[in-house]
Amino acid sequence: MKRMNKGGGQKTPDPQTAGGWVDFHLHSNSSDGSDSPEEVVRRAAEFGMRGLALTDHDSMQGLAEAAERARNSGLGFLNGVEISAGHGGIEVHVVGLGIHPDNGLFRDTIDALAKGRARRFLDMAKRLEDAGFPVLAFAEDAVRDGAPCGRMNLAARLREMGITRSVQEGFDRFLKPGGAGYVPKPLTTVDEAVGAVHAAGGLAFVAHPGLGKGLLRILPDLLTRPFDGIEAYHVSHSPARTEELLRLARDRGLYVSGGSDCHGTIKGHVPEMGRVRVPVAVVRPLLERLGPDCWGAAIPPV
Repeated sequence: MKRMNKGGGQKTPDPQTAGGWVDFHLHSNSSDGSDSPEEVVRRAAEFGMRGLALTDHDSMQGLAEAAERARNSGLGFLNGVEISAGHGGIEVHVVGLGIHPDNGLFRDTIDALAKGRARRFLDMAKRLEDAGFPVLAFAEDAVRDGAPCGRMNLAARLREMGITRSVQEGFDRFLKPGGAGYVPKPLTTVDEAVGAVHAAGGLAFVAHPGLGKGLLRILPDLLTRPFDGIEAYHVSHSPARTEELLRLARDRGLYVSGGSDCHGTIKGHVPEMGRVRVPVAVVRPLLERLGPDCWGAAIPPV
């Protein structure tokens, strides 16, 4: 597997992306992003990437729309998901790539998490309402309409109401542990998350392992589970961290993936898409494993 000398967070294409690049970690308004799935793909095409994966949090709602737009745009596309799991008291996100979302076990896992997210959303809104911030009606409408229900969406609502000046301020003041609106997230286990991805025919990756010391600390134990790979590339990873994770993947015979983790403009700043460019050469092994039918296009040569 070909290594690259620069990792997540880069703002200009690396010479090793001359064969093309992809972004396999993107979010839409089917979870906590600002853009529709179709808009995510449109922007990806404008950037000139070879393909993408939509990996919304505990949601499959945007996959069909994104896949159709990708086909019409001549882009490769992987059905993806980012599953909320826990291990050793640490929240662990499991990215599944190449999933078949009609699998029964997979659907049951995602549906259970989605219901838990909706309950949590209402509980957080009630706490904020009790603290004097009128967001409960908004939350009830969102749950009834099947709209995205996450902390990002509540933080965005607080900003819209003028209660905070930014989405991040909403997180920091109200929605982190100890905040007036904080409620712990319902999580599945890592083993259940990986099992659901595999049941759906996909590959399971440890998401952004360099995001926080807790994840790095438990990474050796996580990799005793049947993960297929790790996200070496991520907007939060320094070039040195990316190199470290690439070496780890090579030494353990794991696939490599990653991406920008772009949520559009919901955080109030320039979208992250384009900052992390994962070379086609790096992801070609996983594309070959999944096959061209899963990718929806011919697997690009290196």
